[in-house]
Amino acid sequence: MGLLRVIGLNFSLLAANKATPEKIARIRERRFRRLLRTAVAQSRFYRELYRGIDIETCQLADLPTVDKPTMMANFDDFVTDRRLRRAEITEWLRDKSHLGQMYLGRFIPFQTSGTTGENALVVYDRRALDFVHAALIARHALPEEPSLLGFLRIMFQSMVKKTRIAAVLMTGGPYPAYTAARYPPPLHGLFVKEEVFSLLDPVPTIVEQLNAYHCDTLFSYPSLLDILAREQLAGRLHLKFTAPLSAIASGSEPLTDSTRRLAQAAWGRDVQDTYGSSECFIMARSCGKFERMHVSTDLCCMEIVDRHNRPVPDGQTGDKVLLTNLFNLAQPFIRYEVSDVTGYSTESCSCGQPFPTLLPVEGRTDDIFYIDRPGGGYDAVHPYLFLGPIVELAQVREYQLAQTGRNEVTFAYASADSGPEVDAKVREVLETGMRNAGLLDRMALKTTRVESIPRDPRSGKLRQIISRVGAPPDLDDNVMRH
Repeated sequence: MGLLRVIGLNFSLLAANKATPEKIARIRERRFRRLLRTAVAQSRFYRELYRGIDIETCQLADLPTVDKPTMMANFDDFVTDRRLRRAEITEWLRDKSHLGQMYLGRFIPFQTSGTTGENALVVYDRRALDFVHAALIARHALPEEPSLLGFLRIMFQSMVKKTRIAAVLMTGGPYPAYTAARYPPPLHGLFVKEEVFSLLDPVPTIVEQLNAYHCDTLFSYPSLLDILAREQLAGRLHLKFTAPLSAIASGSEPLTDSTRRLAQAAWGRDVQDTYGSSECFIMARSCGKFERMHVSTDLCCMEIVDRHNRPVPDGQTGDKVLLTNLFNLAQPFIRYEVSDVTGYSTESCSCGQPFPTLLPVEGRTDDIFYIDRPGGGYDAVHPYLFLGPIVELAQVREYQLAQTGRNEVTFAYASADSGPEVDAKVREVLETGMRNAGLLDRMALKTTRVESIPRDPRSGKLRQIISRVGAPPDLDDNVMRH
């Protein structure tokens, strides 16, 4: 039933793209009340939290807020299925053979990256993930919004000639984007051919794989798209996006103007920006006009507030977002604090969609490290190449990898355990990753244990990856020479 549900949801979301704001408000209200009823009936945490509140008449702002530490401390009572137990799910996720399998035959669990200082455990069920896949299709960047008949025509064309999608992601673990890619709706292979390539591979390997695959649509993180655009301009990558449904899409990191310009120079196309979190994959997405991102108010509620949870006027950025996911009933996120810096724009989009638009999201940005290339020039190194395994080290509570010299990195970390064996394990994991990426002999590695990692003063987030030396001033000239 997954494919049929996704098709039905596609029609519903496509219709919402052309609806009035009043119609969207009615959809949101219906889903909001269902969420509250489910939360109170099946979650012991919410039943106690909302004691004395009339969930049939209350407004969203009447409800208390929830943060990540509170959710994690009460996880077994927070979820709506009593079979979901934090310790058991965490243990299940450690077994890599479970990737692509459903937990208890129904649930898809994964872990967040911990950019606010603590990993979170998030659980979707098949129904909730179908909403995500439907939104990816219905909110796909097309030059013109298709009618329902036009959507059927697109589906038929996809069956005749499958759309080839390439996703370059952090792989090998329970990471959000990779998890979503590993659980497509049933029979989606009738319409789409999708390949996931590992960001953990060296850039030349990724380039070779993409050249052989000939994708119509490319999805990755903005920092990796930046690298790939430079590879295209240098003549090593040969991607062509000419099919009717072709697109370049990004997510998980802020999309910068420089990356947009590089993509335009490399492929003559704009990049579709996606804003979401592990707790709600698609909160906002740009349309085919690429002017700004539209908030999917039929799928979530985003309250932009200051640090005291007071609403911030449109046109101004707040200190955080209070997120309410309207479609995940397995783990209700209601007025859940997300420490992203953004705001509602006062400008609408020329596409005419009924959704409000966002100011640029000032979330975390994973810096690219540029190191000296033997013989001259520079190589772009995505830090995930050798940082990925760290998220699986239970002893490390929080960390930051900084490029402190052109060919030097410093890994600072706060440990949950004491003892020299932790220091040795951290260095072993990092050196193994660097060796596998061919970097161990090219970059000096320093490690230091600290009490805590300072947060960004504006966003409150922990910047796990940061370049303190920046890109070389002659980087673009160097790329064009090659």
